[in-house]
Amino acid sequence: MSQAVITLIILAVAIILFISDKLPMGLVAFMVPVALYFTGIIEANDIFSCVINSNVILILGMCVIGAAFFKTGMAYKTSQFLLRYTKSERGLILVVTLLSGIMSGFVSNSGTVAVLLPIVMGIAASSNIRPIKLLMPLVIGATIGADVTIIGSPGNLIAKNTIEEFSNGSMTVSFFEYAKIGIPMLIVVAIFLFFFGSKLINDREAGDETLENPDYSDIPKWHGVLTIVVLIATIIGMVLTDYVEFLPPMHVTACCGAIVLVLFGVLSQKEAFASFEMLTVFMLAFMMPLGTALNDTGAGEMIANAVVSVTGQSSPFIIMASLWILTWALTQVMSNTAACTLLCPIAWTIAQSLGADPRAVVIAVFIASSVAVCTPMAIPANSMIIGPGNVHFKDFIKPGLAVSVVCFIVSMILLPIFYPFY
Repeated sequence: MSQAVITLIILAVAIILFISDKLPMGLVAFMVPVALYFTGIIEANDIFSCVINSNVILILGMCVIGAAFFKTGMAYKTSQFLLRYTKSERGLILVVTLLSGIMSGFVSNSGTVAVLLPIVMGIAASSNIRPIKLLMPLVIGATIGADVTIIGSPGNLIAKNTIEEFSNGSMTVSFFEYAKIGIPMLIVVAIFLFFFGSKLINDREAGDETLENPDYSDIPKWHGVLTIVVLIATIIGMVLTDYVEFLPPMHVTACCGAIVLVLFGVLSQKEAFASFEMLTVFMLAFMMPLGTALNDTGAGEMIANAVVSVTGQSSPFIIMASLWILTWALTQVMSNTAACTLLCPIAWTIAQSLGADPRAVVIAVFIASSVAVCTPMAIPANSMIIGPGNVHFKDFIKPGLAVSVVCFIVSMILLPIFYPFY
């Protein structure tokens, strides 16, 4: 049996265990790389290598900043300010979706969720709304919003480079070119969640983080001021990290912010350690080797070849739709960057062989790679809400599938309009 087939079997078993909810998610996540090791697909060092992944470090740093945001009452005050404008669950779902979507066009979706998570938790507690009802729109908005600009997602840049490289520079993609599709998609998704989000998202009790009966009278005011300053400085650092050469990467910026808060006594060392969302770390760190294995063993390519062989020399629209669905499916279980890297050149080659303009097909691939909303391991941002919102694996499926259908329809309508095949 080939390594690709073994990897697909391990993936299928993991998904079944996650959905059945018979075993804790953290345990299943840890079992996956161990199974990959004993089947000879990864080395022993690979089991734990992703624990020091930049996304894991980013999450831990932002957990500390988020804990300070709660402790000092800044989350409560921010939520009270936002609640002046809307207090209904529908209205808050709309606001959270749009806010996270716009922000993730310029900051990574992980950074966006890390920054907004304590604020959204504060809003949920202050308005007596189950956190999951706002946390799912938070990650959905952050994921879809990555389509707004080239910097929103690595997949956007891969699609841009594919178009320009394969066309020898004769076809270019401007900085905000993706806004043609990304902005309408974000708006449609936000409106869809406004009307149907409450029904689609499961109703669950909150995790450990709540803001019930807040009393911050014993908190020094300067603690709150310092927390706000650190948070704002962290956000600015994250936004500018790709443009200012001397600034550190996002995960280092988050760690610096966490150090400042502990150094000045806003949080104790014990409180900082207690803020770590270890289930999130397990889901993220120990599911990464599976995504890597799908790519390295050729399992993803095998699936892609099977789909391409079925579609054959169909119309460009059928090819575009098929590759959209294929990319979307792969992105739920492997890196969206890897999915784009694998499928963008395939999309270009197939479209060109039909004599069609390949841009619509290639851009369909990157858009689909950003609709990673159906599983907690699709992107790091998804796993970040598991602990605070008491979110289960299957809680992602229903709203994720519904939003994916909406994105697919919007893509199939707008792509041929903005990028005609002939």
